[in-house]
Amino acid sequence: MHTTGILRGVTATVLLLAIAGLLAVGDWFAVSDRRYHLEYLLKPATMVALIAAASVADVGSAKPWVIGALVLGLLGDVGLMFSDGSSDPQFIAGLGAFLFGHICYVITFAIVGIHALATLAGLLITVGIAGLVIPAVLRGAARDAGPVFAGLVAFYALVLAVMTVDGVGTGIVATAVGAVLFLCSDAMIARERFVTPVPHAKLLIIVTYHLAQFLILIGIAYGR
Repeated sequence: MHTTGILRGVTATVLLLAIAGLLAVGDWFAVSDRRYHLEYLLKPATMVALIAAASVADVGSAKPWVIGALVLGLLGDVGLMFSDGSSDPQFIAGLGAFLFGHICYVITFAIVGIHALATLAGLLITVGIAGLVIPAVLRGAARDAGPVFAGLVAFYALVLAVMTVDGVGTGIVATAVGAVLFLCSDAMIARERFVTPVPHAKLLIIVTYHLAQFLILIGIAYGR
């Protein structure tokens, strides 16, 4: 009976991941074709399916934190979708949701286990990417919305960096790649908003973001 229950859980997780994958691909096409009415439906629907997958997945004692991270990601998505591209309240609310989502992932990775050598690799990767992006982003944020807002962006970047380092530090390949993709996705958002337009930014951001969320979950569920 116990084995049957495990198999049912695995089957349900895979099915929900497949549904989330189909929704994500549909969202990518909606973004690519600028069909925003579809994006507003498919982007949150993708996260709802991922949350459902996490709720039935075998992720051990990290489950509440994984689900929390995904729920906060959903809320962050909604905030950014309704932002007008400036540092408006919707953007700040979305930023706050993602901030707490990253904290949930930091706790998740601590529960899963972090290894010294992999953490060092994560630190080198994170410093390399952040060093290329963050200085110009902070200057742009200060110019557009003032030093206080730039300070908030800097704090967010710090938490994001810790999440990335710890994600790589788990030593789980899928989770590590997902954490780095999350950093890249957020870096593109920041560069697009505060520095200069990025070619095909919307599509690149959504693809890397979805892959990040998928891979982090898959790694925790199946890579331990």
